[in-house]
Amino acid sequence: MKIKLPYILIGVLILFISSCKNPAFNGFEKLEDGTYMKFHRVNNQSDKPKIGDYVSVEVNQYYGDSLGFSTNKEYGRPMRYELMKPFFVGDIMAALLNMHVGDSATVAFVIDSLCLKTYGMKSLPEYFTQGMPVYVDIHLVEIITAEQMEIERMEEISNRKINDEKNLSAYFSKNNIVTSDGLIVLNINGKNKRLAVEGDILKVRFRLLSLENDTIIDLSDDEPVAVRCGDQALGIGFDEAMRLVPEGGNGSFVIPSSLAFDSVGFEDNIPPYTSLRLDVEMIDIMTINEYEEEQKLLRDIENAEAMKRLEEEPQRISEFVKNHDVRVEPTSSGLYYLEIQRGTGDLVENGDLVSIHYNLYNLDDKLIETSFGGDPLQFVYGNGEMVPGIEEAVSYMRKGGRATIIVPSRIAFGEVAIDDELPANSTVVFDIDLVDLQKVN
Repeated sequence: MKIKLPYILIGVLILFISSCKNPAFNGFEKLEDGTYMKFHRVNNQSDKPKIGDYVSVEVNQYYGDSLGFSTNKEYGRPMRYELMKPFFVGDIMAALLNMHVGDSATVAFVIDSLCLKTYGMKSLPEYFTQGMPVYVDIHLVEIITAEQMEIERMEEISNRKINDEKNLSAYFSKNNIVTSDGLIVLNINGKNKRLAVEGDILKVRFRLLSLENDTIIDLSDDEPVAVRCGDQALGIGFDEAMRLVPEGGNGSFVIPSSLAFDSVGFEDNIPPYTSLRLDVEMIDIMTINEYEEEQKLLRDIENAEAMKRLEEEPQRISEFVKNHDVRVEPTSSGLYYLEIQRGTGDLVENGDLVSIHYNLYNLDDKLIETSFGGDPLQFVYGNGEMVPGIEEAVSYMRKGGRATIIVPSRIAFGEVAIDDELPANSTVVFDIDLVDLQKVN
C-alpha cells in the first residue's frame, strides 16, 4: 500500500496544450458570449445543441505542426458526451453551444481557466505557463437528445438481458447443480464439514469475472480478506456461494445477474445484466468472538513491536547517520537537515502556500513514495497540514532550495502505521525540493 499524502492528482486530459503562447488569439472572432472561435465550415441549415443534449464530436489537437491527439486515431470514432453548462467563459462546452451539426471550428481559451475553474485547482501546475492558450479543433458530427439517449440505453439493456440469458443457458444445460435461488454450482472441494453461518467472519481469496472472462475483482493472490457472512454488498448470490464452501476448501460458481446487480449494474464497473463467475478459496471461518480475539492478539503484537521500534529508534538513527556519513548535528526536535542546494528569495512564513516535490524513504533506503513525475504537494505553512518534520525543514528553505532530512518518528507519522514498509514509530527520510512559494502578503 502506498502512503496517501494529499498532493493534487490531475486526471488525464483529452485536450492537449498548444506550444503557442500568444494570449491574443489572433485570427479568432470573439462571440457575444465571450468565446473565441475560428469557423472553418458552417452549416446554418442544421440544428444547434442545447444543454442536456448529448453530442458526438471529432477532436484534433496539435502541438505546433504535429498532431498530438485525434479522436479518430485514438478511438476510431467520434467521442460522445453530455453537453453541460460551461465551466467558464469560452470553454469547449460554450463552443459547442455556438455550433451547428456539420460545423467545424477551432476554439481557443487559456490554460488558467481550464485548471482553476474546470478542475478546481488552487494554482497552475508548474509545467504550465500562466496565460498559455489551449486550441481545440472540433467537428460537431451529431446531436443526440436526452430522450434518444434513454431509448438507446433501454435498447442496450434489453440486448444485454438477451445476451445474459443466452450465456447462462450454456451453464444450465451442462447438468450443473443449481440451488433453489438459482445459483449455479460448478464445483465445491474440501473435506472439512464446517460451513459459514450468519455473522461468521470468513477469510477468503476470490476473484469475480464476467462470463466473457473480463476481470472485475481479483483478490486471488493477495492476503486473505475478511468478509462477514450475511454481508450482501456483492449481491445475494455471492453471499450464498460463501456459505457453501467448507473451511479449507474452494469452489467455483456462476452467479446469475438476478442474484448480483440485476438490471441496475454497479456504477461504471459492472453493467446491467452481468452474470458473474466466482472462484473462491475459503482459508478460515471464525465466529465473531474468535475473530475479535485474534484481532486483539494481533494488535497486542503490533503494539509490542511498535514499542520496541521506539526504544531502538535512537540506535537505528545513529547507525544510519554513521553509515551515510551525515556530518550535521540534529536540531532541538531531533531533525537532521542536510541542505543540498540553497534557494533564493524569502523564507517561508505562516500562511504561505508552499509547493514541494519529495521522495520518501524508510531507514532501509527503500523508496516508499514520490511526487516527482507528477504534481508537487501543496500545503499552507503553519496550519498543521503537514508532518512537523517537513514543516520544520521548509522553514529553513527558500524557493528553489533542496534538502534531505532525517525525521524521527515523533515528528513524522508517530504511532500511525502507514504500511508494512513504514510501521508505527518509524524514522523516515525525505528528499525535498521547494519548487514554489506564494506569499500571503
